[in-house]
Amino acid sequence: MSRREIVERALVGVAALVCLFLALGLALLARDVAASRTAIANGDVAYKISPATTGLWRTSTVVPFDLAVILLGTEDDVKLRRAVRSVALARLGDPTASVSDPQVALLQNDAQGRLDEIVADAKDHEQQSRAAGLLGVIGLARLVSETQDRVALLGATVATLQLAVALDPTNDDAKYNLEYALQRSRGIQLTEGAGGQNPSPGGSGSTGAGAGDAGSGY
Repeated sequence: MSRREIVERALVGVAALVCLFLALGLALLARDVAASRTAIANGDVAYKISPATTGLWRTSTVVPFDLAVILLGTEDDVKLRRAVRSVALARLGDPTASVSDPQVALLQNDAQGRLDEIVADAKDHEQQSRAAGLLGVIGLARLVSETQDRVALLGATVATLQLAVALDPTNDDAKYNLEYALQRSRGIQLTEGAGGQNPSPGGSGSTGAGAGDAGSGY
């Protein structure tokens, strides 16, 4: 056997091994894609049953670098789902919750951090708008429990909701909450201009437009 024939056979063997590894890699990647898609569907069901469940929308993958998630294009979708879950766990509508409680503060800060990241980095304007709208919801909820710097807080909340509407003009929840925030802003200005000292929104000493609770958009 000539040297050339030996080299040719060696190259054929290497090519066969490369093809085998590629086929194996593609098979594992297909498995990861299917598992990731299933994890999202199962996570949605589990979230509806119990939002506090941990590990939602996650699955173990074999191929590194989250290639399955990249191929599916679901990274931002999962981030938004986790942010919504964080908002649900932040006890925004719980009248007994106080931001002075470290656990409550931790939950609300986690939700806000996740939403901030989506607004800054998500590629989809609708996702950015929804995240900005939820940031507005957090701002409105904080008005119930905080008594200091409420005018500044409300101004920031209005700006966030305006951003949400600008990103997605069809975001009706953001529109509703923006109108509510503007009404509350006028109410706070009227109340504080009349000599009130940081009245609690909706509580004693809070009068004027926006003194009630937000509706379904909130």
